[in-house]
Amino acid sequence: MVAPCDQPRDMSTAALLDRFALRYAAGARALVGMLMAVAAPFADPPVGPGVCGAVAVALFGWSAAYLFLMRTRPQTWVWVVDIAVMCALCLAQSLLVDPALLLRMLGWVSPVASVAVVALQWHVRPLPGAVAAAAVCVAFVVGAAVAPEVTVGQALGVGGLWTAVEAGLSRLVRRLVDRGGEVADERMARRFAAEREAELARARRAEQRAHWATVHDTAASTLLMVGLGGVAGREPWLREQVARDVAALDGVPVAAGCLQDVVRRAVGGARIRVDLDVDGDLWLPAEAAGALGGALAEGLENVARHAGTGHAQVTAVVDEGRAHVTVRDAGRGFDPTRVPAGRIGLALSVAERMAGAGGRAVVRSRPGKGTEVRLEWPR
Repeated sequence: MVAPCDQPRDMSTAALLDRFALRYAAGARALVGMLMAVAAPFADPPVGPGVCGAVAVALFGWSAAYLFLMRTRPQTWVWVVDIAVMCALCLAQSLLVDPALLLRMLGWVSPVASVAVVALQWHVRPLPGAVAAAAVCVAFVVGAAVAPEVTVGQALGVGGLWTAVEAGLSRLVRRLVDRGGEVADERMARRFAAEREAELARARRAEQRAHWATVHDTAASTLLMVGLGGVAGREPWLREQVARDVAALDGVPVAAGCLQDVVRRAVGGARIRVDLDVDGDLWLPAEAAGALGGALAEGLENVARHAGTGHAQVTAVVDEGRAHVTVRDAGRGFDPTRVPAGRIGLALSVAERMAGAGGRAVVRSRPGKGTEVRLEWPR
C-alpha cells in the first residue's frame, strides 16, 4: 500500500530520501510515458498511425494524470490502473509496434513498461511489486510472441527477462537507499546523544565548580578565619557574615544592579582597609552582578589572607560600555605560575566565575611587588 500523502512529515534522513525517491520515480514514469506516446505513431505500427495515435493520446493523458495523482494522492488504485495499462499495451504490441523494430529492441512499448515496473518498486512493498512485475513480463512475452515474426524465446530476450531484471535491480537499489538512510539516522542519533551527554556533563561540572567556589568564598573562608584565630568570635560583623554565607549556600539569587552598588557592597564586607575610586556606572544583569561582586570580594579576601598587608586599592571604571574593576595591593606578591594545585581561590572564585558570566579576570603579581587582579565585563 502507498502511504497517504497527509501523514505527518518525518524529517529523518530515511524519510527525506524516501520522499524524494517517490517523487523522482513518479516523475520518471510519467516523463517516459509521455515521450513514448509522442514517438508511438512514428514506429510504423501494423494497425496504422490513426489507431496508434489514439492509443498514444490516451497514454499521454494517463501519464500526466499518473504524475499528478502519485505526487498528490498516491493511493493503491493509481498504480493498479497503471500496471493494467502497461499489461494492455504489452499484449497489443503486435498491433502497435513493427516486429522488425521489436526484434531490434527499438519498440516504444518496452521502455514505458520497463520504467513503470521500475518506478513501482519504490511505491509498494516487495510482494505486490514482484506480482506487478511478473504480470507485465508475462504480458510482454505473450504480446510480442503473437506476432508471426517473433518467437517466445525472442520475446523473452528483447524485453521479458530484462524487465524482470530491471524490477529486481530497482528493488535492490530501494533497499540500499532505505538502509543508507537508516544508518545515517542511527549515526546522527548516536552523535546527538553523545553531544547531549557531554553538554550535561559540562553543565554538571560547571554547577559543581560554582558550588565549590561559593563554599570557598563563604563558609570555608569564615571558618578558616575563626580556626586560625583571626577573629575572636564576638565581632559585631561576624553574625552578618555568617548570615550572608548561609544565604549564599542556600542559593539565594543575586539581583541585578548598578556597578557602583555591586562594588560598594563587596568593599563593605572586606576585612581590610580599602581605598575606593569609582568612575562611571553601568547596569549589570544578575549573572554579571553576582560574578563581579563575588570575584571582587574574593580578591579582597585574598589580600587579607595572603598579602601580608591590611590595605588595598579598588578602582571601578566604565569605558565604552565595559566595566573594569581592579584590586591592587602592595603586599608580598607571589608567582602565579607556582600556585599549588589545591589553592582554588583565584582559579574558581575569580577566573572561572568571571568567565561564566561572559567576562574575564587577569591576575598580575611578582614576589615582593604586590598583586593586581583586574576584572572585566563587557556590556
